[in-house]
Amino acid sequence: MKYCEGYKRRIYSLDDLSKETESVFNIEQSYNGQYAATVQTNKSVNIFEVSTMKKIVEYHTNERSVWSLSFHPANHNIIAFGTLGGKVFVYVNGQKTACLDEHAPIGSLCFHPVDDYLVLTSGNEVTFWDWQSNSIMNTGTYNDCKCRFLRITTSSLLVTGISQTVLFASAGIGKNLATVEPQYLMASFLRTVNFMLDSLEHGATMIGKSFSTELKKQLYLWNHLLRTIASKRDELRCFLTVASEAKCTKSYLNTTLVVFNRRIDNILKNSDRCKMHKWLPSATRDVSDESIDKYCHDPMIYFERICFNFVEQRYSGYIRYIFDLSLVKSMLYKVFKLYWNFGFQTSLLENWQESDIPIESFTISRNPGARNQFILQAWDLGCHQDASDLPDFKEDWKNVITICSINNDSNVSISQCEQFIASVRLKDVKELEVRSINRTNFGECMFVFKFVANFVSLSFSPSGRHIVIGLRCKKGLKFAYILDKDTRWRIGVNSYPEADGTECQDSGTSSSNELVGLRLCLPKESKNYKEINCIKWAALPGYGLLIGPKSKFIQICR
Repeated sequence: MKYCEGYKRRIYSLDDLSKETESVFNIEQSYNGQYAATVQTNKSVNIFEVSTMKKIVEYHTNERSVWSLSFHPANHNIIAFGTLGGKVFVYVNGQKTACLDEHAPIGSLCFHPVDDYLVLTSGNEVTFWDWQSNSIMNTGTYNDCKCRFLRITTSSLLVTGISQTVLFASAGIGKNLATVEPQYLMASFLRTVNFMLDSLEHGATMIGKSFSTELKKQLYLWNHLLRTIASKRDELRCFLTVASEAKCTKSYLNTTLVVFNRRIDNILKNSDRCKMHKWLPSATRDVSDESIDKYCHDPMIYFERICFNFVEQRYSGYIRYIFDLSLVKSMLYKVFKLYWNFGFQTSLLENWQESDIPIESFTISRNPGARNQFILQAWDLGCHQDASDLPDFKEDWKNVITICSINNDSNVSISQCEQFIASVRLKDVKELEVRSINRTNFGECMFVFKFVANFVSLSFSPSGRHIVIGLRCKKGLKFAYILDKDTRWRIGVNSYPEADGTECQDSGTSSSNELVGLRLCLPKESKNYKEINCIKWAALPGYGLLIGPKSKFIQICR
């Protein structure tokens, strides 16, 4: 039994695993919180009773290490796990019931809460596997992408974390717009908007000429997009009605458009800050509604046609875009005002005329470091009732929650109430973001905490109010932060006090509110020091934190 400094809180090691020395790198819990399962370096899965930490069962894979595991959301006696060797196992009541071989390591997996299938990812493919009948449906993303996170909520919302592609420059934007057929320009429009906002959000952290240069580039690409849409609007083949037996795909866009509008609003706020500091020029005159209407008139004809009609596709029947036309109009107006406010009146009043600079000279590329970042998106599986109608994961612009860093399942956390999602985004420093996944304010940022230490895991408390961040740290520094997203204070969690009684400070974090809350302590003796791989909040209130150390088996802190 060990004690914490300051608050004299006890840390109980409740396990009966004195001979276990395997490194634990992920922990998952059953839906009722009574059981926890761990994956570790001995190529097995161990299941424990949380209240006593008594081992219930151990499953051996006899091959490479287990990377991802998931309890069934309604039956704790059903568990699935996937290995780095590409194998997936499903156990029911302690017996191996199904097995699947994939060509690449299993990045993540999860059960559907209602339907009897498992969603898993291997390489750039996402597989929907009915493990009882052994039927499989596959869909994929770009060849250079990987999916590292999968979760399905009780409302059938599939959350994915897919890496950003560098091949998207050939996916119908920029200089490639000329080859895009008019029926596919809507996807090009949304992908271009997403790319533009990514670039401006990144550029808004710069000052002076850097942001100004990025604005000029994005304005030219934006004008080129609207000019192409206006020129091809009469080539669009669309119909008010189609035959009942005709194949028709529905694409719901309102959530995406609402998120885009909110992101533009945030960029406008940041741009006002830049102008206050004279980093960018301001508009020399006010913009009139007549000027905006003239600028948006021709492109809006295209959007009106696809909003109220079935659009014929070359090889796959029809597509019906379902969205609120006013959201598109609002977006066009806001983007116009954004560029107008920064002194690009001449380019806008020319009504997106051709520039002297050839479009081929503009290189479209991701920001530095983007290859290690993943796009968190949400897909409503309720809109894909047809067995052959799977989400198109190449739509990297659709229902974007945020961009974040993901190594394994423990790097993203969804609250038990399924209203919030926590992830870490890499900018100048690391930023923990808590965002809403509620349909009413989807994607809205609710809380941000900045730090620089390397993190290993995230976990919400049972109430969804607190978040614990597990840190990869050397001996003598904090191994976790506990944050309160409602009152915006944090708890610094240290490994141990210095010999002179002073606290060891983590130079990578803010010192504000340092004395608020609780410090958990690990042993001071170097031979007993345990670097952690993950830390999870126990799903049952009052059961504390589950800690997976690097050199000792799972422990509970209370």
